Amino acid sequence: MKSWTKPTDDLVRKALESVRTEADRQYFFSKLENPHWIEPLKVQGFFEHPPRVNPLPDGYVQYPFWPEFQFLKNVANEAAEQAVDVILGMSETDNPRFYDDVIDIALNVEASLSTRLKGKILEYIQGKYPFLNPRFDEVLRYWESRGQTQAALELAKALVAFQPDPQAKDKQARRKVDPEDLTTLLEPLPRFNEWEYQELLEKGLRPLSERKPYLTARILIDATATMIALTFHHDEFEVRGSQDYSNLWCKRVDETNRHYQDAKENLVLTLTFACEKVYERAPESIVALDQGLRNQRWDIFTRIRQHLYALHLTEQTKPWIRELILIHKDYAKWQHHFEFQRMIRLACENFGADLLTMAERERIYEAILSGPSEQDFREFVGDDFTEELFEKRRHRFHRVQLSPFASVLFGKYADYFQELQAQEEKPVTDDDYPPYRMEGARSGEERSPKPADELKKMSDEELLSFLNEWNNVHFNSEEWWVDINFRGLAQAFESVFKEVILPDESRLHFWTDNRDRIQRTIYVQAIVSVVHEQVKSKRFDKLDQWFELCEWVLSHPDQPTAEGSNRSDESKEHPAWESSRRAVGDFIEMCLEKDTNVPIAARERLAALLDKLCTQYDRRLDDNEPVLVGQKDQLTEAINKTRSRALKSLIDFGYWVRRQLEDDGADTPEVFAILEKRIGLECERPLTLPEYALLGLHYIRIWGLNKAWVAERKRVFFPQENLQAWVEAFGNFLQYTQPYKPTFDLLRDDIEFAIENVNEFEIDRHGPINLTDALGEHVFIYYLWGVYPLTGDGSLLERFYEKTEKEKDRWSHLFDFVGRVLAESERQLEEGLRQRSIEFFDWRFDKKEPSELKKFTYWLEATCLDAEWRLTAYLRVLDISEPENIAIFSQMNTLRGMLEDHTALVVACFAKLTDAVVKNRSTFYIQPDKAKPILRAGLQSDDATVRANAERARENLLKDGRFDFLDEEN
Repeated sequence: MKSWTKPTDDLVRKALESVRTEADRQYFFSKLENPHWIEPLKVQGFFEHPPRVNPLPDGYVQYPFWPEFQFLKNVANEAAEQAVDVILGMSETDNPRFYDDVIDIALNVEASLSTRLKGKILEYIQGKYPFLNPRFDEVLRYWESRGQTQAALELAKALVAFQPDPQAKDKQARRKVDPEDLTTLLEPLPRFNEWEYQELLEKGLRPLSERKPYLTARILIDATATMIALTFHHDEFEVRGSQDYSNLWCKRVDETNRHYQDAKENLVLTLTFACEKVYERAPESIVALDQGLRNQRWDIFTRIRQHLYALHLTEQTKPWIRELILIHKDYAKWQHHFEFQRMIRLACENFGADLLTMAERERIYEAILSGPSEQDFREFVGDDFTEELFEKRRHRFHRVQLSPFASVLFGKYADYFQELQAQEEKPVTDDDYPPYRMEGARSGEERSPKPADELKKMSDEELLSFLNEWNNVHFNSEEWWVDINFRGLAQAFESVFKEVILPDESRLHFWTDNRDRIQRTIYVQAIVSVVHEQVKSKRFDKLDQWFELCEWVLSHPDQPTAEGSNRSDESKEHPAWESSRRAVGDFIEMCLEKDTNVPIAARERLAALLDKLCTQYDRRLDDNEPVLVGQKDQLTEAINKTRSRALKSLIDFGYWVRRQLEDDGADTPEVFAILEKRIGLECERPLTLPEYALLGLHYIRIWGLNKAWVAERKRVFFPQENLQAWVEAFGNFLQYTQPYKPTFDLLRDDIEFAIENVNEFEIDRHGPINLTDALGEHVFIYYLWGVYPLTGDGSLLERFYEKTEKEKDRWSHLFDFVGRVLAESERQLEEGLRQRSIEFFDWRFDKKEPSELKKFTYWLEATCLDAEWRLTAYLRVLDISEPENIAIFSQMNTLRGMLEDHTALVVACFAKLTDAVVKNRSTFYIQPDKAKPILRAGLQSDDATVRANAERARENLLKDGRFDFLDEEN
C-alpha cells in the first residue's frame, strides 16, 4: 500500500464540516484517495444508505450519482477487503447506478473478494429498474477464469431466467371471460432487452459452457423449461402435453439461426451449444445430460436430443436413436420435423440395417404408406378436391417421409421410392421438412409518400389538403418490396398527430374543428388510435374531448356496400366508417380494463357510446359477411365484428362499474337497458348467430350482474325453438364455461335438450373441441357433485351414454377426462366424490368397451384414489383392453413410483403389459430404465407368485428380441 497518512479525528471533523454544498460533496469524495478514511467515514454512517431513485414531476426518474462510492472505487485497489466489507454492510436500494459501481469494484478486486459481492449483484438483477450498463458477462468470465465456478454458475442461473408476464393475473382473469382473446397470451421475458440478452448469452454463457459444459447445460435446461411453462396458463398444461409451439419460435436448434435475436430462441441455441460441448469435452457427463433432457416434458428437449444424436452416431447413442424412432407414432399423419428426419437419415446411413430390424422397418414403412388421410385432405382443400390432386399429395408425402430411410429401404419399398424419385427433378433436402426456413424472403413494407419529418413541417391546412388529395399508390421502383400507399401515409400521419398536433392546443383545435373535412376515414382511424394510446397511458385530462370525438365517429353509421362500388376507408367517393367505428370499440374496451382504471365519472359517456355500438347496424353482422372465408366458427366471427364485440364490452362495463364503486352487488341498469334493446320484443335487429355465440359464452357473467333478469330471459339467450341459434349459444356456453352448481336447476332443461339433440351439435360448426365432449364433461361434473344419480330415473349421465351409443370416441374422451380430473385433484378427496368416482368406473367397466378402458392412464396416476384400488383396477382393465402405445410410457412411470409399497400388484400389471407386447409383436415399446427395477424387484421377491409374474414378463420381453433384459436374473 502506498504510504498514506492516517487522518486525525480533528482533520476528519474539519474536512466534513467544509463540505457544505452538493458541489463540495461531489468534489471532496471524488478526489479523496486515502484508504485510511474508510473507517472514520464508515463510523459516521456515510456508507450505510445508498441513494434511492428520485421520481420527477414529469413521470421520469433520476438515478443519483453517489460520490461516497466513488471514494470506495478510488481506494479499492489498495484496500480491497475493507471496501468489500463496507459494500456488504450497505442497505438495498432501487438505484441501478449504485450497482453499476459495485460491478466496477467486483471486476477490479481479487476474485475471492469479488465473489463476496455476489449477493449485491443478485440484488441488482432482481431489481425493478433497468440496467444502465450491464456487464454481467464480464463478471461471469472473470469469476470462472479465476476458479470461482460455483459463484459464476449461481449468477448465470439468475441472469438467464425468464420472468412471468407482468400482466399474467389480469390476462388469466380476462381469459376466463373470453378464452378466444388473443391479448391474453402470456409473454414471459428475460430481465434484459433482446439485444442485451443475446450479448449475455454470447459473451457470458457460451464461454462458461466451454469450460463447464455440463453444469452450464443444466442451468440452461431449467431456464428453458421454466420459460416455456411461463407461456401457458395453468389450465393449459394437461391439454398441451408436450406441445410447446417451438416450431414457431425456434426453427432450428442448431447454429444456423444464431443471427436471430429472439430471446427464447437465443436461449435454446445457447443450450444446444452447451450440450454439444458436453459431448465434445465431458463425455463422462453424456448420460446424465441425456437424462436431464429426457426429464423435461416439452418438445424442444426432444428436438435437442435428436440434434445431438445426429452429430454423435456412436454405440452409446444408437439405442437412444432406436427408441425415438420406434416410439414415434405419427408416421402416417405428420411430416417428419427437421431434427427428427436428420437424425434418422444420418443414423441409417451410419449404422445401416443394424439400426432397425427388418420387421421394425417394415412396420414403419407400412405406417408411412398408410397415410396421408384422404378425409383430412378433403376438408383442407374443400371444393377444390380431386383424386388427381390427392394422388400428388400422397406421392409427395411418401417421398418425403421415406427419404430419411432411403439407405435402408428394401424390396418393394425401395422400388416404390425409386419410382417416386424418378417423378421429381428436385431432390428432397433438409429444408423440405418443418419448421421451414424462409431464407432470403422479404416481407412487404408500407411506406408514406412523404416521411413523417416532412409532414411535420407542413401547416395544418397544407397537411389536411395533402391527406385529401394524394392518391398516387404505387410500388417503389428501387425497393420492390415497398408499397407507397394510404396505409403508410396514415401511419406517418398518426406519428405527426401524436408528436406535433396533440401537444399544441391550437393545432389540436384545428383538427377537431375541421374533422368533417377529412375525406378518407383511414386518417380518422389514425386519430382514434392516438387517442387510444393517450388514455391507455392514463392521460385523462382530455377524456371528455375524446368521448366527443368517439360520439362523432359513431354518428356515421356503417352502411351497406353501394351497388357497383366498394366502400373503403381509403376512398373519398365511397368512404367506409367500419374501421373507425371498430377503433372506437377498441378504445372503449381499453377504457374498461383494470390496468387503465378510467375514473367512474366517465360512466354516463361510456354507457352512451356502448348504447350506439351495441344497437346500430353492422354490415358484416347483419348482412352475414364472414370475416374468415370458409370457416364457420361463429364465436370467432363475433370477436372480429364491431357490434358483437361491443356486447362483450357492455358486460365488461357492468363489472367495471362494480370495481370502481368497490361494490360487488352494485346495480348496473345501463347494461340491461341496452341488452333489452338487443334481445327484447321491440329490438330493431334480430340477434345474429355470432351474437348468440358471444352471449352464450358470457351467460354466467351476465347472470352475475342481475340473476333475476337473466333467469327470466333464459329462453331468449338459449332459444330451443331456433336450433341453429341454440347450438351456437349453448354450445359456446358448454365449451368455455366451467360447470357451476348454483345454475344447474336454471339450465337443466337446456342440458337435457342438448343430450336429446346431441347429433345436431356439429352441424355447420367448427370449434377447437367437440361440443359433445364438452357436454359430457358438464354432465359428469354435475353427477360427481351428487346433483343426480348415476343411473335410473333422473340420470343425465346414463342418458348421455345412451344417446352416444354409436360414437364410442365420445365415451373414450369422457373416460379420459374423468381420469384427468382425478389426477389433478388433491391427495385427499372428499368421501362422497371418491365413492361416486369409483361407482362410475365400475359402471363403465361393466360395459367392457375396450376403446374406452384403454384411456385408463390418468386414473392410474390419480393419487386421490387408493393405490391398491388403482392397481387392481388396472389389472382388470388389462384383461379387456390393451393400452395405447404412447400411454405405456406414462403408465410405466406411475408403476415405477408405486413399486416399493405395492410390489406384487405392480409386477402383476407389468407382466400383463408384456403379454400385450408379445401379442402385438413389438407394437409397444417399454423403456428399460423404467422396466428393469420392476423386473428386478419381482425376480428377487420371496413370493412365488410375484416371481412367476416377473419371470413371465422377462420371457415375454426376450421373445420380443429385447435382449437388453437378458442380464436381469434372479
